[in-house]
Amino acid sequence: MRLRLTDRQVGVLFMLPFLVALLLFLVWPIAEAVRLSFVRYNPLRPEVQPFVGLDNYRFILADPLFWESFHQALIWTGWSTFFQAVIGVGLALLLHQPLRGINAFRGLLLFPYIVPTVVIALNWRWLFNSEIGIVNHLLLQAGIIAEPVAWLSTPDMAMASAILLNVWKYTPFVVIVVLARLQTIPTELYDAAKVDGAGALRRFRDITLPQLAEVLAVVVVFRTIWTFNKFEEIFLLTRGGPGTSTYNLALYAYDQSIANLRMGVGAAAGVLMLLVLLVASFLYIRLTGFGREDRAA
Repeated sequence: MRLRLTDRQVGVLFMLPFLVALLLFLVWPIAEAVRLSFVRYNPLRPEVQPFVGLDNYRFILADPLFWESFHQALIWTGWSTFFQAVIGVGLALLLHQPLRGINAFRGLLLFPYIVPTVVIALNWRWLFNSEIGIVNHLLLQAGIIAEPVAWLSTPDMAMASAILLNVWKYTPFVVIVVLARLQTIPTELYDAAKVDGAGALRRFRDITLPQLAEVLAVVVVFRTIWTFNKFEEIFLLTRGGPGTSTYNLALYAYDQSIANLRMGVGAAAGVLMLLVLLVASFLYIRLTGFGREDRAA
């Protein structure tokens, strides 16, 4: 007998692999992290997991290093997201122009985004090396600096270098998303504005920015979440140093879990990071009014 399925059943079958992957790689890890945050767990003695209630959270909130890493995470995330959004919009506007050979530049723009992070971070360490790095060499040759700058061993310069790496690698994501939205804006809006005598700046303010508002809201939320959770870039570039000048919450959770063998404390730090991101995303979406017009419609 031929098996006949309704459209609804076919839809469920197509969604089933996604739901299984969602449960295995998202729901279960979050649930396990929440469970671990309420127990004392040493990976060397996995059979012993006594329930400690909120002790892990009390330990974290009383730890000065946690608050310092939280402060560094805010600086790292805020400036990285800001520069990615501003530079991304600017590059998208340039790449949206009907110029000869523009498609080649669009393809080259993806290069930083597709290169593995470990390759970028290791090359970055050579580029910003205070003794043999090409960045100091070029700046010295141009007369911009009088002596080599210790980019990765000076607190302010180390954070700036880490932010620059993050901006260089992930700005192409912003460009791709914004450029896709720019290509869907009706050209009639710009033609009408030109007839009314609106200049380029006013057309950008009154047409382009409102059309990009919802896309930028999504981009900022995504980039904030991804940057706030970033571990490998800072770990490979500075190891959180010098001192704790680039030490963020992801490194704090890693050190508590792996270096100090306090898996419960590390899990609690991860849960707090999740709560911070949920609250920040909710407030940002409410303030920007993302989706409000759709609900009104």
